[in-house]
Amino acid sequence: MIHIDGIKRQVYISMVDGECVLAVLRDTGGQVEYKYPNGELSIVSLAVAGMGTKRTLVANLPPELPNETL
Repeated sequence: MIHIDGIKRQVYISMVDGECVLAVLRDTGGQVEYKYPNGELSIVSLAVAGMGTKRTLVANLPPELPNETL
């Protein structure tokens, strides 16, 4: 899925596999060239957006529940 944020001049590409994201970053070195139709070249930076991390709060578990269960 592609999401374009025109105000910030950013494009977000959602990928289902984190390994694929890392492979793209590794293969490109985090930068690619974009050539406009008029011939002008622009350097585009690639980075992980960091939206794949979630925080979860676990509460009200019985005290006899072992830590390994979580």
